Formats: sequence, structure tokens, C-alpha cells
Amino acid sequence: MATREENLKKINDELEMLSDEELEKVAGGTYLESASDAKKFKELGIDIGAKEVFGVPVLFHDEFVKLRGAFQQYGVTIKDNGGLVNENKYFIGNKEVSRDDAWKHIEEQLKK
Repeated sequence: MATREENLKKINDELEMLSDEELEKVAGGTYLESASDAKKFKELGIDIGAKEVFGVPVLFHDEFVKLRGAFQQYGVTIKDNGGLVNENKYFIGNKEVSRDDAWKHIEEQLKK
């Protein structure tokens, strides 16, 4: 498994290849978290539609909308409006939970 630094380098390399217009469409919280979330959903058979570069999903506005919808399907709300710096925030009901707890909640529902 790649390290966080290796993944960030891959993402930065991909972002360098995008035009300014394409970059303006990139949104979301900590991009690495959102990309990892999209990859986890794909492993569960829920395709967010993100193009992968070196195994790292590249998310634009439409993919973030799909990612939020996938979380909602399992009762988790995600706030990912912090760009590349601020962490995503995950909620079950009105309670903020850790990313790990959000995924545990989803995995529990999949066992049913």
C-alpha cells in the first residue's frame, strides 16, 4: 500500500496535468480522504465514476455529488468543503463521528 506522501505526490502530479478550468471544478475536503472514500465504495461495488490515475481516484464536482449520495444511502452525511487542507467531516444523524466510525457504520449495514 502506498504511503500518504506517495499518494499526495500522485494527486499533485495529476493536478499539474489539469487545465485551470478543470482545476476550478475540483472541490471537496481533504482530497486524499475523498479519493480514498471513493475507492472504498468502488470496492463495495458502488462506482462513484471517478477516473483513476495510478490507482488514485480523480474527483470533480459530479463525483463529489455521487460520493455524498453514496454516504447518504447508508445514513452518513459528509461535509467536504475544505479544499485540499481541511479534513472532511462525517455525521451520523446530528452527531459528528470519525471517518473510521462512519465506515464502521456503513460496514455494519452491509452485513445485514
